[in-house]
Amino acid sequence: MRKSIIMSGTAVAAAAAWALLLSVGSHQAAAQSGQSYVITADFEIVAADFDKYVALAKENAAASIKDPGCREFNLAVSPKNPNHVYIFEVWENAAALDAHRATDHLKAYLGATKDMVAKRDITPMWSVALNGSSPAQSGLLINAVNLDIVPAQFDAFMALAKVNGAATPKDPGSHEFNIVVSQTDPHHVMIYEVYDNAAALDAHRATEHFKTYAAGTKDMVANRKVDQLSSVGMNRL
Repeated sequence: MRKSIIMSGTAVAAAAAWALLLSVGSHQAAAQSGQSYVITADFEIVAADFDKYVALAKENAAASIKDPGCREFNLAVSPKNPNHVYIFEVWENAAALDAHRATDHLKAYLGATKDMVAKRDITPMWSVALNGSSPAQSGLLINAVNLDIVPAQFDAFMALAKVNGAATPKDPGSHEFNIVVSQTDPHHVMIYEVYDNAAALDAHRATEHFKTYAAGTKDMVANRKVDQLSSVGMNRL
């Protein structure tokens, strides 16, 4: 299973842990210059602060996409968990991430929200394939799939996933199909898909390219976790 960083949202610890995570990830990223640096983050927000947190997070996301080297900065919420926020970020390289970490807008966001986060789970990842582009609108369906792949089957799985991922943004109502791999667990894969709605996702699942992928990989996945989310802020170059 993937290894990630889980923290309670206390004032000093939150900011310090965030800085440490990005600092360590930046050193790793220097050795992976051919890949984008991706952050996936799950936040549990204090219920009374949820609306205020989302407003501040949207402001930070809109500012972050203007930072040099930021390629994507998306926010989503969970219909099943009203206090859950999901963030998906794509950075060109370590230097871009370091520069973002030093911006006034990130510091202001961290300072304002430090007591609003009850729990956070932040996973640094590498890009494998980034396919498609999403419109900047709320209410899009995000299908976030976390997979633990049988180690001996990893290369075969990835080959099939790449073919399916390249074809998917051409499906009606489909916008993105991104494949990323955990920096700390080389056999943990996260697939980030964006669709107009549930009907578009169902139509994707009826395509021949998805059926080929599903049949070819059914015995390659040791563990699977699927979260369906709704976009609240989609920011992309």
